[in-house]
Amino acid sequence: MTSETHPKDVSKEKKRQADAISGGIFLISLGVLLATGWWWPGIMVAIGLSSGASLIFRGRTWAGIGSLAFFCGIAIFVELIRVADIPWALIGPFILIGIGVIIVAKTLFFRGE
Repeated sequence: MTSETHPKDVSKEKKRQADAISGGIFLISLGVLLATGWWWPGIMVAIGLSSGASLIFRGRTWAGIGSLAFFCGIAIFVELIRVADIPWALIGPFILIGIGVIIVAKTLFFRGE
């Protein structure tokens, strides 16, 4: 008697593990944010760590690194704006427009991923 594992079962197990690790990393990140009080933009780093880990553990390493870089980039950008004392009313619309353009471009030009 040999026990064969169906490829679908393997991917389900991998997804379950990735979700568990991602959730654990998010909870640890929230604990750090609670301890430090750095909620904004720290929550962006927490989301980046969690989503990046989930993608990496599912075998999509570059997508995971990209997700982590994107969310950490938002946090760094927000901190730079805060330090430079640039008003949100000036920069906020450009951030939303930029994110929208990225989403539309990704949908139109990178359908195969």
